[in-house]
Amino acid sequence: MEFLKEFLGDELYAQVEAKLKGNDKIKIANLASGEYVSKSKYDDKVAELATANTTIGQLKEAAEKYEGTDIDGLKTQLANTQTKYDTDTKKLMDDIKKRDAVDAWLDKHPTRHRNLMRSQFNYEKLKVDGDKVTGIDEIGKQLTEAYADMFNNDDGGDGGQGGDGGMSHGRNPKEKDPGEMSMEEYKAWREKQ
Repeated sequence: MEFLKEFLGDELYAQVEAKLKGNDKIKIANLASGEYVSKSKYDDKVAELATANTTIGQLKEAAEKYEGTDIDGLKTQLANTQTKYDTDTKKLMDDIKKRDAVDAWLDKHPTRHRNLMRSQFNYEKLKVDGDKVTGIDEIGKQLTEAYADMFNNDDGGDGGQGGDGGMSHGRNPKEKDPGEMSMEEYKAWREKQ
């Protein structure tokens, strides 16, 4: 209240000071000095501080959940999973190429029991090199020797199938032999079948 002395003078200041002495209802402050903050601004800052403290607590809690997590271990797991996926996908694609190559070979060498002969191929011995499958002719030769009675004869007959002597498997005589087709041609040909 001392700041009022210069504005009120000593006599008036002494009267005001005497009247306000012991009064808790009135408080005098110099707002020009910036020492006073309104109640609403104060309450806003208290709420802001409480929100900040809550957020800090939540962030600490979240950080504790991940404390001790091995980030490099997670990266290694991810890399291993990607490698396994790539390996499995390549194996699946190679298996499809092997199956298609066996089907093409069986188209070239008609048999009475196609599924049985397909099951006799040792797919593990077949090797895929790009779009080419190797080892199929060797396995096929072994099968034609071991199961000669299962394959149709090339004696101009129907091989005991009771047909009309036409082309085996319903192939149009103008079509290219599946064994001589590229992988893309063969896939397109198989889709037509």
